[in-house]
Amino acid sequence: MRLHNKVLTVMTAAACALTAAPAHAADRVPVAVVWMGDATSLESGAAKTVAEVNAALARTVTARPIDGAEDRKALVDGGPSTRVQLLLRRAEQSFVKLKYAEAAADYETAEQLLLQEVPLEVLRRQIGDVERNLLACYDQLGKGVEASRAAERLGWAAGSNEDMKRLLDKYWVSRAWMPALPPVTVEAEPAGAIVFRNLRELGAAPQTMSGGDPSVDAVDVEAPGYRRGHRELRAGETIKVTLQKEDRLGVLVDAIRAQAPDAAPRDVAAIGRRVGARRVLVLLPDGPKKLLGRWLDVDKATWAADSARVDATGTPAMERLAAYVAPKEHAAPAPLALTAGAPQPEKKKSIGPWGKWYTWVAAGAVVALVGGLPIAKNVGDDSLTVKASH
Repeated sequence: MRLHNKVLTVMTAAACALTAAPAHAADRVPVAVVWMGDATSLESGAAKTVAEVNAALARTVTARPIDGAEDRKALVDGGPSTRVQLLLRRAEQSFVKLKYAEAAADYETAEQLLLQEVPLEVLRRQIGDVERNLLACYDQLGKGVEASRAAERLGWAAGSNEDMKRLLDKYWVSRAWMPALPPVTVEAEPAGAIVFRNLRELGAAPQTMSGGDPSVDAVDVEAPGYRRGHRELRAGETIKVTLQKEDRLGVLVDAIRAQAPDAAPRDVAAIGRRVGARRVLVLLPDGPKKLLGRWLDVDKATWAADSARVDATGTPAMERLAAYVAPKEHAAPAPLALTAGAPQPEKKKSIGPWGKWYTWVAAGAVVALVGGLPIAKNVGDDSLTVKASH
């Protein structure tokens, strides 16, 4: 009986160790979950959905969520471009309700994010809509100075503004008759960075231009892989701009969100490397009640061959997504004999009184602990099944 108890203790400890090993964080693949829906979907419970997927991942044997609560949040919230979209949506809701002051406040915040935080291509694409709506709000609020500034900046945008002709005629002030201001020279690092004045390209730095009105005019400097530099344009000075590497996670998320549903694999892989993930699961709303999921191998920068379509809510759906992205477990190894030349016991075959299961375990435990070969499984009172792994 004493031997029996000791053997039970040893085997229980070994079984616990084997069960716990695959679940150890270091042995599980870190997965980044990225929300690819637009600003509207963010207001419909996206954060809750991604949190539930991450919780389901934490319960899998072969995968886990990435470390870092802030990174997980940024993968849902996005960056400045997403915030601009949310602000514009809220401003439009205020505008149609004739709440012009509230609308103007949100449009102004969106304007500053566009001017200072987003890539140049996003700024160029959206500045026209923002200034157009600001001009309309300022007109309704009787803010002539602010309306003139909006009319001036509306001229930065490409395309025709015929729909705003009445307000442009009312507020736009020509500066053609004004004397030229002392010139400004713009120097930049890295070499080859491109200089823009009021969104019009001038060429590679250094560049010299006539001075401007800092309340209206601006200089931008941009280079691939770097965060855009934005400065007010004054007169008679040298502007030195040193660009910083663009590694903001939110900006990277905005970039692939703008490509939905066909984000470039290299851009998705860059997000995975940024947050220490080996797989990236992107989620995209597919109508009001469904979600599409697809995962990417970060090391190979390739998409999985299949995708998953599940309900937008509910624990079973989130478990399906977690199982879809988690690596599959390895199959159990084939059974081996206990000793060379010795016959292997038949599965679930009854053996004599001295062949009780604990007698076999006592002998096998020594081999298991020393050689790491046989493992007892499916044990009954009078039967034994032996499998080995190596």
